[in-house]
Formats: sequence, structure tokens, C-alpha cells
Amino acid sequence: MLCVIAMIDPGARERLAALRRKAEARTERTGELYGHITLATYVGDEEERFIASCRGLISGRRAFAVRYARIEPLPATGILVASPEKNGVLLALHEEIAAAWRGSLDRWTGDADWKPHTTLIHNPCGDLQVIAAALEEAFVPFTARVERIEFSRVEEDGYTIVDGIDLPKE
Repeated sequence: MLCVIAMIDPGARERLAALRRKAEARTERTGELYGHITLATYVGDEEERFIASCRGLISGRRAFAVRYARIEPLPATGILVASPEKNGVLLALHEEIAAAWRGSLDRWTGDADWKPHTTLIHNPCGDLQVIAAALEEAFVPFTARVERIEFSRVEEDGYTIVDGIDLPKE
């Protein structure tokens, strides 16, 4: 699997990390916050061609804003997330990649049901609704900047960044 991920700016990552720390007080620690939004997850066997195609779709794009609007559980995957609004450049990039690679993307990123998010915690056995409600009290919607797009290969014991594109600042 190869993921195309939109990396958010350091200040936004720290805001989400602070929320994560509040969530961890109610669950087991689950590692560090990476601070990204997955645009697409490629499951085909032509990674180099996929990366080249995505590079073409991303070419000419500038750094862009996303607005984190809510905290919510995604029970199907056992995660609690911060969700940005599904619009603007973020949505356009996803739609372009999905249109070009529809048959080769996983079920979570290959269609209109794509749910952009940044994972705060993974806890399939915990009560994510209760944790979400507690975090909602501390959450204030905010704007983050996407300044880099990375290509991350999922490995058995983690991931490897295989390529990346720094987006010019506006």
C-alpha cells in the first residue's frame, strides 16, 4: 500500500497533539501524532507510475488551507479523528487522484465516501463517543496549512516515506 498524504503545518500539528494528549488521559497511549490527511491509498502494483501521475496532478499547486471543523469517532476503524471540511483544494486533489486511479485505491479513499481526517487515537475497544464528547469541549475549529504532499509506503512495522513534494507558499 502506498498513501498520498497532505502534511499539515507544525503549529496545526501541535494543536492536534494537545488534543491527543487530552484523549490519551482517557485511553492507552498509541504513539505520536504524524499530522497528515490521507488523500488516497493506492493498492495496485505500479507504484512508480502512480507516483508520477500524482506528481503531475499536484504540479503547480501551492500551499493551501484546510479548516478543521470537528472531533468525531470513526467506529468502523476504531479511531477518533479531527476532521477538516471536505472542500477546496483538498477535495479537488482527492477527486483528481480518485478519478485517475479509481480501480486501484482502497475502499476508504477510492470513492465519494472518502472522509478526510487526522487520526488522534486508535482504540477499537474504547468508548470513542465519550472521549470525543470530552474533547469537543476543548476543541475550537481552526485553519491549518498543507505545505507538503508525501508518498508513504505502509510496511508491516510502520511506514517509509518514498517521495515528497514541498508546495510553494502563496
